[in-house]
Amino acid sequence: MEFQAEIIRNIQSVATPALDIIFEIITMFGEEMLLIPIVTFIYWCFNKEMGYWLCWCVSVGNLVVNSAKGIFKVERPIGYEGIRTLRESTATSYSFPSGHTQASANLFTAIARAVNRKRFWVLAAVLPALVGLSRLYLGVHWPTDVIAGYAIGICVPLLLWLFYRKYAKYKPLMFLISTLAFTPFCLMTGDIADFWKSFGFGIGLAIGTYIETKFIRFEIDDVPARKKAWRFVGGLVFVIAVYAGMKLLLPATNLVAFIRYLCIPLAATAVWPAIFKKFNF
Repeated sequence: MEFQAEIIRNIQSVATPALDIIFEIITMFGEEMLLIPIVTFIYWCFNKEMGYWLCWCVSVGNLVVNSAKGIFKVERPIGYEGIRTLRESTATSYSFPSGHTQASANLFTAIARAVNRKRFWVLAAVLPALVGLSRLYLGVHWPTDVIAGYAIGICVPLLLWLFYRKYAKYKPLMFLISTLAFTPFCLMTGDIADFWKSFGFGIGLAIGTYIETKFIRFEIDDVPARKKAWRFVGGLVFVIAVYAGMKLLLPATNLVAFIRYLCIPLAATAVWPAIFKKFNF
């Protein structure tokens, strides 16, 4: 690890208070609280099918990363000689691979694959690379973590696209099977809350997708911008309330983590659409 530690030290050698702020902002592009608004806006207000596609990519990518963390159990560089750590609260679970880098590369590659325009491909290449660099600058990941996270984040959407474009009409089943495929890792990963969160998210996504496509079937076309704004703002408040409320009221166990993250996509894909369709906004 000494070679990798030296790389981190060299990156941190240029640290300034201004760069600290910049890289703490950049790293947020791999975090839930920034990615959730992007995906939900697309799903509720722009293109529902693309929203499903992005959710699936996020789900599978997180399952891959958290399964790998449980298998390899690489400790983070936090506390390593000569390495300082910022934003340590984002350093959950083990180090390899980088979840932030993967999440950013995954989402923006998935968007680029769906839109297939040059500027989105450039964004998908550059922004996740900056997120990965931020994880090194902040001292919460090794270089190999970032490289692996970047590779997983790119490869997952490109692989899933081969299935999605052919079997999109079977979304609920496809989402469920791709989640249950990780069932063996329930034992292999041990006591890792992040894996149970990912597993719960995948199950909740499959259930919510089934309910919406079977019973709700909300529309986006011809919906006025004012109503879309209410969908987005109200939906964010609703989903965050579900997320934060359950975290505040329930104990921090793996079972609760599973249930809480099952409820998040269920609330976003089915419950909130049922509400705004019922009240016509």
